[in-house]
Amino acid sequence: MSYLSVIKESIRTVHKNWQLIFIQFASMLLSCIGFFTIVGIPIAIAFIMFGLDLTEILRLRDLVSALKESAELLSKYFAMAIVVILSLLIYFAFIIVLWIFTISGTIGVLKNNIIDTAYRFNLKAFLAEGRNFFFPVFFFSIIIGIAFITLAFMLGLLGGGASTIIEMAKSREATLALFLGVFFSLVILSVGVFLIIVTLSITTYGIAHLAFHRSGAWETIKETAKYIYSRPSSMGFYVVLLFGYMMMGFLVILIGSPFTLIPIIGPILSLPYQLITYVIQGYVSLIMLSSVFHYYYKTGYSLLSHESIAGSGTSRIIEEGQAPAPERTDESQQG
Repeated sequence: MSYLSVIKESIRTVHKNWQLIFIQFASMLLSCIGFFTIVGIPIAIAFIMFGLDLTEILRLRDLVSALKESAELLSKYFAMAIVVILSLLIYFAFIIVLWIFTISGTIGVLKNNIIDTAYRFNLKAFLAEGRNFFFPVFFFSIIIGIAFITLAFMLGLLGGGASTIIEMAKSREATLALFLGVFFSLVILSVGVFLIIVTLSITTYGIAHLAFHRSGAWETIKETAKYIYSRPSSMGFYVVLLFGYMMMGFLVILIGSPFTLIPIIGPILSLPYQLITYVIQGYVSLIMLSSVFHYYYKTGYSLLSHESIAGSGTSRIIEEGQAPAPERTDESQQG
């Protein structure tokens, strides 16, 4: 099984369920519309009621005075400030629910199509899968989010410790400080990239494990870590997919950059191109997710299913092959 064959199968799966691309695009549009309706309108009302001028806030020399005036107005219109904060919280909750539901329905559709190639996209089935996987994906996302925050904190500690050592070396010798600076930069960069790739691999393959096995969040992370450790090629495959995704994003940005140089018609053309960019990004991300699902299905889920079937068949043969115990007759009992 080659990486290219898995990617080809994933492309066919995405083409069979092309409606998922437009569902992701619709979720993006709902996110933008939700921002303007849930956050933009209350903030606009707050600015009008507070009497703040955006031109003064954007000027650096007037920033301090604007903040002083806003602090005074905040104490005066404290209830309105609470409304603005609540609108931000409601928007974040709306975004979390929307995208977790979208991801849950997407992984359910991809899983069903991989297991049953005759399966086709159905909106009712998508909504049902979104409800079924919502809470497992939600709790799994919380654990992954905590892992990323912990990773960022650890890298920050390493960077702070390295900078302290470099500052101490500067007071003794400049050459040693230069060497330590280059050395610690390479070490922290290598460790950071490795840990980020490991965390992202556990995230994507964990979503695949959760979809196929319908397991809990913590069990999913443990089993996914075991799977990646036992099969390092899975991480290599994810690195290939990630590199391809980054290259595609770079090409899209490179193609769209000349629109900004056109004086009048450039901004007009950049808007539809930006919408096309979102569709392309959704298409590539679906291919990446489908590739991970296909790879896990061939190397993890199918092998476990075959092993369990083989184990049950072997135990059945052993039980059938055992000779029945001879019955004791009355003569043998008397003897």
